[in-house]
Amino acid sequence: MTDHPPETPPRPRSLNRLRSLTRLDVSAVSIARREVVWLWSLVSVAAVTLVAVGWPVTASGYGTHPAAAMAFTLVNCAAAILAVRWPWAGLAASVAGALPLMIVTAGAGPEWPWPWPVTVLLAHCLTVFVLALRHSWYWAASLWSVGAMLTVWAPAVLSDGGHPSAFANGVVLVSLSGGFALVGVIVRLWSLSVLRMEQAERLSAAEKSRRRELEERNRIARELHDVVAHSMSVITVQASTARYRQPGLDEAVQREFEEIAASSRRALGEMRGLLGILRGHDTAPTAPLPGLSDVTGLVESTRASGVAITYNADTGPDTGPDSEAATEVPEVVGLTAFRLVQEALSNALRHAPGSAIVVTITDDGHELRVSVTNTPPDRDDEPTPGARLGLAGIRERVAALGGTVTAGPTPDGGFELAATLPVEDPDPLPA
Repeated sequence: MTDHPPETPPRPRSLNRLRSLTRLDVSAVSIARREVVWLWSLVSVAAVTLVAVGWPVTASGYGTHPAAAMAFTLVNCAAAILAVRWPWAGLAASVAGALPLMIVTAGAGPEWPWPWPVTVLLAHCLTVFVLALRHSWYWAASLWSVGAMLTVWAPAVLSDGGHPSAFANGVVLVSLSGGFALVGVIVRLWSLSVLRMEQAERLSAAEKSRRRELEERNRIARELHDVVAHSMSVITVQASTARYRQPGLDEAVQREFEEIAASSRRALGEMRGLLGILRGHDTAPTAPLPGLSDVTGLVESTRASGVAITYNADTGPDTGPDSEAATEVPEVVGLTAFRLVQEALSNALRHAPGSAIVVTITDDGHELRVSVTNTPPDRDDEPTPGARLGLAGIRERVAALGGTVTAGPTPDGGFELAATLPVEDPDPLPA
């Protein structure tokens, strides 16, 4: 027994997403998403640093109880992290942390800055910057205004004799936080312009891809026209003029040539429709596509080649063998049924020469059942080569409608192609 190496456990989706966001691959991830991840990381590092410095400084330098200093400093520094996602939470946490710190540090000595200790001032400016960078300008303006009001209110209420550094400290706070707000707004506008440019580049790339696709369609259409149209036209002309070029042909041979001419003209018409679709939607044909009622003509034209075909249509009370369908079915269902019968008859002619074919179509109002069965071939002729894509195309058509299809040999050695198509609310044909 061969030993297999142990399977590597799958990585968590969140970890893979974080790695894709943080790598410096501009074409892989949106600039806006990378900006959020990097900003969150940098703000978290800055907030942790401010907590590590501000807690002991507030506790020892300002004579504040360590537990109170830790709690208020955590709230004040966490405001910047919250502001990355929730502006209202960041603004509220900044005020809820700064105001108690002003109160508990009001009795500090004149050598210590007040009402804004240095770490509190830096945390306030960081929150203002994050609000200006991530959200609308009025959030940063609101926090800046609250800071300015606290700068005026704190010395008037908490310090009876006035703190010697209060005025200078307030000027520093107002000017520094205003500068951070201005820089944040400018960076935000720059980021939005870069994002719009990125979106424009992606849209341009999509348009280029679509233009290349249309050019390739035109090239394929031209090649199909050059390869097929000329030969089919020659066949049509030869079959149509055979009675004039070869006088004395009996009626059976003349009818054979007429059927060949009609089949080639029909093939030319369908090929022109295909070329129109390949050349673009604007040039797509407006002629009706074949449907369920055209199956009778398809069977008759195939019978003209000498094949024994039995056609049973049970799609309504007024229908019988070799009659057109009386019940209306959606256009896309009728087209799929027609293509299925067309493909099955072609396969029978190529791979089972001389066999008898039975085409059966039934409709109970809910489902349309199409079955084409042929007996074993009565001679061992070499099959006519094909593209081997017909059955795959039928399966795709039927699956697109939510139906089922089966294809395989019968117990007597023949072959059967059958499908069940829903006729109630099918998906429309793609435009």
